[in-house]
Amino acid sequence: MRVSAQLYTVRQCGDLSDQLRLVAACGFTDVETTGLHDLSPQQMARIVHQSGLNVRSAHFDWEEFDTRFDEVVEVLGLLECQVAVMPWLAPQVRPDTARGWMAVSGQLSEWADQLSEHGIRLAYHNHDFDLVGNPGETPLDQILAQGKVYWQPDVGWLQASGLDPAATLTLHADRILSVHAKDIDPDAGTGDECWRDLGEGVVDWGATLNALAHSNCTDLFVEHDESSNHRRTLNTGRMFLTEQLIGAT
Repeated sequence: MRVSAQLYTVRQCGDLSDQLRLVAACGFTDVETTGLHDLSPQQMARIVHQSGLNVRSAHFDWEEFDTRFDEVVEVLGLLECQVAVMPWLAPQVRPDTARGWMAVSGQLSEWADQLSEHGIRLAYHNHDFDLVGNPGETPLDQILAQGKVYWQPDVGWLQASGLDPAATLTLHADRILSVHAKDIDPDAGTGDECWRDLGEGVVDWGATLNALAHSNCTDLFVEHDESSNHRRTLNTGRMFLTEQLIGAT
């Protein structure tokens, strides 16, 4: 598994060029991008190529898949990126019934079929709203039941939902392509106050990384939803995960 950076962490740090420059300065060589940045596929690919960084995975929200699908495929081809991730459903369009989630999972499966024609795999990224329900009956379970949609777990949200991250990862180990490595201290406050730099929360990273070692995970994307010090978050995350991986060998 390689340690990579998620650009959502540095979304407040200027434009795409600025974000990539900061990530590179913190020692990363690989990233996961977030959306099209109000750029054409050609413009976005040019900026990424100029940075010298490799795009391992790319996030696009539901609306981008729905209205800009051809551009998503184009930019992934230009970036030589073979993994696309759907990470978010806005509250106003989020289903509140099993039937609604069945429709969501069906659409994701259709997009997965279309992307596979271009050599691209589609993964779904969880939060907390898609983990609610009886075991085997959550929205995430419905999505992964499709068979063609992979999973990008968010470790922080698994912990925040009261689940055991390692045990939950083991349930769908063969469907995991990558993870968002994010730490949390649920007792530290409400909302975004609870997120922490890696190693400073309550996630059992030893058990979590051991579970991931027995999965198909290739990338650990360092992420923090609301960092107050982006450079520290990136440096701390990269060093922490690197040391954890070395210690596990």
